[in-house]
Amino acid sequence: MMKETSNVSPTDNSVRGTIIDEKGVPLPGVSVAIKGTSTGVISDINGYYIINAKAGDILVFSFVGFKSQEITVGKKPALDIVMKEDVHELEETVIVGMGKQRKASVIGSISSVSIKELEVPQRNLTNALSGRIAGAVVVQRSGEPGQDNADFWVRGISSFGANQKPLVLVDGVERDMSDLSIEEVESISILKDASATAVYGVRAANGVVLVTTRKGVAQKPVIEVKLETGFSDLPTMPKLLDGANYALLANEALGTENYTPEYIDNLRNGTNPFLYPNVNWMDQLFRKYSTNTNAAINIRGGGERARYYISASFIEDNGNLKNNPEADYKSNISLRRYNFRSNIDLTLTKTTNLSLEIGANMTDMHQPGLGNEYVDNRWFSPVELLYYYSYLSNPLSAPVRVPIGKDAFGNTEWGWGAPSQVGEVNPAERLFGSGYNKSFRSQIMSQITLKQDLSFLLKGLDIQASFSFDANNQTIQNRRKNSSTYNITGVDDETGEFQVAEITKGNEFLGYNVTPSSNRAEELKVQLNYNQIFNEAHRVGAMAMYYQRDYVDQTAGSSIKSLPYKKQGLALRTTYAFKDRYFAEFNMGYNGSENFPKGKRFGLFPAGALGYLISNESFWPFKAVNVLKIRGSVGLVGSESLPDNMRFGYLSYFGEGLGGYYFGMAPSFHEGIGEDQIGVADLTWEKGFKKDIGIELKMFDSMVSLDLDYFHEKRSDILIQRQSVPATMGVIKQPFANMGVMVNQGIDGTLEFNHSIGDFRYKLYGNFTYTHNEIKEMDEAQKKYAYRMQTGHRYGQHFGLIALGLFQDQKEINESPEQKFGDVRPGDVKYLDYNEDGVVDEDDKCPIGYSSVPEIVYGFGAQLFWKGFDFGIFFRGQAHVTYGLGGDTFIPFNKGVGKGNLFEKALDRWTEDNPNPNAFYPRLSNGASSNNWQSSTRTIYNGRLLRLADLELGYTFKKSWIAPIGMKSLRIYCLANNVALFAPWDMWDPETASFNGSKYPLPRKVNIGIRASF
Repeated sequence: MMKETSNVSPTDNSVRGTIIDEKGVPLPGVSVAIKGTSTGVISDINGYYIINAKAGDILVFSFVGFKSQEITVGKKPALDIVMKEDVHELEETVIVGMGKQRKASVIGSISSVSIKELEVPQRNLTNALSGRIAGAVVVQRSGEPGQDNADFWVRGISSFGANQKPLVLVDGVERDMSDLSIEEVESISILKDASATAVYGVRAANGVVLVTTRKGVAQKPVIEVKLETGFSDLPTMPKLLDGANYALLANEALGTENYTPEYIDNLRNGTNPFLYPNVNWMDQLFRKYSTNTNAAINIRGGGERARYYISASFIEDNGNLKNNPEADYKSNISLRRYNFRSNIDLTLTKTTNLSLEIGANMTDMHQPGLGNEYVDNRWFSPVELLYYYSYLSNPLSAPVRVPIGKDAFGNTEWGWGAPSQVGEVNPAERLFGSGYNKSFRSQIMSQITLKQDLSFLLKGLDIQASFSFDANNQTIQNRRKNSSTYNITGVDDETGEFQVAEITKGNEFLGYNVTPSSNRAEELKVQLNYNQIFNEAHRVGAMAMYYQRDYVDQTAGSSIKSLPYKKQGLALRTTYAFKDRYFAEFNMGYNGSENFPKGKRFGLFPAGALGYLISNESFWPFKAVNVLKIRGSVGLVGSESLPDNMRFGYLSYFGEGLGGYYFGMAPSFHEGIGEDQIGVADLTWEKGFKKDIGIELKMFDSMVSLDLDYFHEKRSDILIQRQSVPATMGVIKQPFANMGVMVNQGIDGTLEFNHSIGDFRYKLYGNFTYTHNEIKEMDEAQKKYAYRMQTGHRYGQHFGLIALGLFQDQKEINESPEQKFGDVRPGDVKYLDYNEDGVVDEDDKCPIGYSSVPEIVYGFGAQLFWKGFDFGIFFRGQAHVTYGLGGDTFIPFNKGVGKGNLFEKALDRWTEDNPNPNAFYPRLSNGASSNNWQSSTRTIYNGRLLRLADLELGYTFKKSWIAPIGMKSLRIYCLANNVALFAPWDMWDPETASFNGSKYPLPRKVNIGIRASF
């Protein structure tokens, strides 16, 4: 017989304490017994117990739904216990839109990722998701520190409107997740179908990403420490042609001997590099190895009244540019980020809880003094601009440095070499002599939440209100200059010294310019929740929420954009489950937008889902299948973004119109006035009608698990700017209209296998996503041939001619259909007459390849564990993707012979001596051949790839070894990221989508680290 705690009197041998769960809630009715005896008590309504026991006795704590614990009584009479839930797989909690649900009752399409899998040397949290989650299409276009944010879509692209990216919520608040530290994240989930996203209404058309940060738990304080450092290199740098071969190809393209054999021999032999420069500009700018470091410390614990999680972390990521030893500042890229988080949960009363979340990060960025600017109407980052200058130059342009005289001590003074061609610059001078940029970026996130249990009014009812305030600030400080450049004009016959002329006069001092930017956002949410079980069979749930958001760009460039961006809405969810077998759910969002006129500002977005957990049926005969769930959903979601970040599309704007005019006897200029934007009074929401059907399967006691979904979405009323309005109408800017229609469909799934053989345990896992979209209507002007229209094809589809090879001789040219793109000679590209009309012209350009967004993405890997050792390997890949080719350096002598660099690949070209019809390049010419560089199958490349993304080997020390020094756990490891790339395209990393290899490659990193807890 167990005795109530109140019936036990304290004695000298009594042990007493409080029993709580991990959230700090007291647990009444917990059985406390002395092992091996019949003595025992039960905790009271406050979780308090007292039992007569002596030192050395073993107390057994047990309670339904919680893991039993055995604790040996020590010398102290106080013994507080934290009970951990014994959660069955189907009872696990899953983060859903605006709340949580039991895993068994989730019938929306939701994918999540283990945080352990994201602990890789990546500064950007978004990049770490690539290939990890079914339904997430994540591609990283650059590895340049600070410029490496990945493109991210959920289930591909469903709209060609302004808004294509998912809604990202951190702790329920609309925030950027890229600068969060992985150490502060508890879970990441992606909501993919209408049932999962409808409660977000207008914001959820493209899916929702939920990031939840770590919270405190009731336990003794646990301190976790991580230290990690390593090196990085750039494995896929473009290979430039050397000077001697450059001169040979220049002569070939020009058709005359512009560079003499003697000159070429001097280049090949390295004779006098000041007179015969032979410079690989990439070697001058980039170094082989760089370093990276990250460290973190966090403390987690608490008790009945308060739980806390506090963390701080640091990351340093250095680029692979060289530094100038003569300057007082670095020219290499360096990024340092500091993260801090404090999440505190307070139990004010038995029914009232208060949560306070504060997170902050600060990024300190150092770059060379160029870039972050438009050049030739293109935006360039610092490294992209260095590529641009390196491609604009060539190995013969100029020596890197030239001797310009002697100082007072007789030492040689050096200056930067001046390029020989007009418009070229010395890339090394731009790196080492341009000064530097500094940027300081900070993000502060705060939220306070008050939750009140209303079970005294209605059992299972609670209400919570939260308010968040976020502030983002950035200051860019430019300290730039230009250095002087010099040219060697001759050699002094008497002294043999070079005669030097100053070509450009530089600045002695650094300039100074500061650009600030800042914004802030406020959110208010009030949420009512209800959950209850009736007759142990009927599980009913409901949620209702009011939401509003206010965002202000405090450094906006116009008065219109300085006005607050306001959002407002209501959300509703109802759920029902019968005996955990049959499930139904209804969701609804009702949202408003400022972009539409009164009467059309609010939209209703409903969704419903049904599920059947057939494996819970009493008649289920297949014991090997422990979980089989079939689910389906259908619903409506919305989007309201205008193109080019414009606002108030229903209003007409008046400005300078078509320009100004001169008037009067002595003409003076007067500004004109006109309708710059035509307002459209009937603008409305972009609507997405989503359908999803899925299956969840677990076999052999969850040894094998499979989640598989088919999805289909029809996006209508896509908000576009008209394309078919004729110029004769006289409008300055095409008006908006809800005219676009697009369909997107595909499958995604996850497969996992877990097994143990004695001390050996292993896990095999993988995920796969396939998406395909098609434009149904985009107000496209009708073309002569339907196959030339974007309508009816995938979004971003490449169009061009089909190349058949290279013409071998004039006879083949004469016998082929006439090509209407200028003169055609042997060695030029031969194209298919697609419409068979006897000529090859613009009408023969047809769909080729795919788009630049992969239709297929996948990831797979394995984890092995044996006696403290662990090994992990992970691959990720993409397919059904095509990227364009062109621009300087890729097109040999694009601007003429002697202008621009060349790749080593240029040696693989058609020549009269080697008329290879399958050569990579056609015949070389002085300037780009209009025939050879038409958009065609020769100006795109296959972006398919398989990347060995991660390799990790670690060892965890036995607890008995480290306990004497106060440690709870200790693990050492070696981790390699971006280890190897397997792809048909080998000139640069295809994931960067570059048309000429001018993107900073994705770095390969090898780190060693240690993780410990105390």
